[in-house]
Amino acid sequence: MGTQSLYRLTAACLLAHELELLLLRELDVFHGTATPFGQAMLCAHIAIVLGLLIAAEVTRNAIIRLGLCVFAVLHVGLHWLCRHDPVHSAASAVSWVLILLAGVFGAAYLVPQKAR
Repeated sequence: MGTQSLYRLTAACLLAHELELLLLRELDVFHGTATPFGQAMLCAHIAIVLGLLIAAEVTRNAIIRLGLCVFAVLHVGLHWLCRHDPVHSAASAVSWVLILLAGVFGAAYLVPQKAR
């Protein structure tokens, strides 16, 4: 599988995770029932991922794509560290599958071409 395919799979999984998080899991932010910390985390989470995706697509810069794939791997770790936090809401199987797939595809992107 080519690097572009791995990058696009990473981006698709992160985007799907963000949409799932926003649309299905965090609607309480817009109804005023979420904590301020939860609201801040959601906004930062979405802003980082969407910003990286847009920058990577607009510029087609390999460094930004590399950064997105590194973020996808770190993103798995961040979710794992926060898995018991009551504010953390990405506990559904769908969220974890998307998070883990983004991390796996991102890690595969980071492997040098000759090693694949």
